[in-house]
Amino acid sequence: MPLRPWGFNMVEAPEPFITSTWQLQRCMTDLILNAEGAKAFAADPKAFGAERSLGKADQAALETFQSRLLTYRGLARNALEDPLPDCFPITHTLLEGAELWDACLDAFLASRTIQSPYYRDVNPAFVTWLANSTWGQDRWPFLLQLAHFEYIEVEILRWPDDPLSKELKTKPTADGQVVFGGATRNLAYAYRVHEATKEDPKPTAGETFLLGYRDTEGDFNYSELSAHASAFLARCMEDEPIGTAASVLNLELEEVLDLLSGFRAKGAIEGFR
Repeated sequence: MPLRPWGFNMVEAPEPFITSTWQLQRCMTDLILNAEGAKAFAADPKAFGAERSLGKADQAALETFQSRLLTYRGLARNALEDPLPDCFPITHTLLEGAELWDACLDAFLASRTIQSPYYRDVNPAFVTWLANSTWGQDRWPFLLQLAHFEYIEVEILRWPDDPLSKELKTKPTADGQVVFGGATRNLAYAYRVHEATKEDPKPTAGETFLLGYRDTEGDFNYSELSAHASAFLARCMEDEPIGTAASVLNLELEEVLDLLSGFRAKGAIEGFR
């Protein structure tokens, strides 16, 4: 479902079209996305408009419709914030417990990271913002990795179905290549993020390798891997022949063939060619 055309994704006026319409749009964006802007607007809407180069008629309109615009602000922010707790339940629990969830959302929205008109892009924008801003990661160095793993579950569940192919083989061979499901993700973290829960949202440190995938029932699932298995699957994802990938990593061929057959049975692999 697309976001309503509020213009949140517009950061700079495209030259030379700096018009009164643009100034009004920028004013509304500051009102909705900036916590400090909302405070300034609530205190003196005319001054808020004047600081953004609005004419006196527009300044008066801001004052006349102040109450309605503040209500609109609340509705707009709720629409942008609504997807986040469902996608990041453990991250939400962690920050709520520290009374910092609202501060996190304020910083995220004020960053203007959301550049898409679609709700589905709010969640990945949040992960991107955490990566670029490093918000909260001095206190919780695992925060970005935890949020990323939570987002991956949603991404895998929403990934389009793979087209069926009758040409794929069902058994791997040394000279064959692996065809992974489009939703399959080979993941590496410095924390055991898959063990975090709402009851204990702080994962312990530890090198962690996971293969995330959509299983045969269409549900999200993951398997923990050894470092060598993760490296092997990474090479297979680059279309390296199975036997070559195993040889480079000094892995037994029969062992990796069993590994691949197991993941095909689980739904992570479509087949072999």
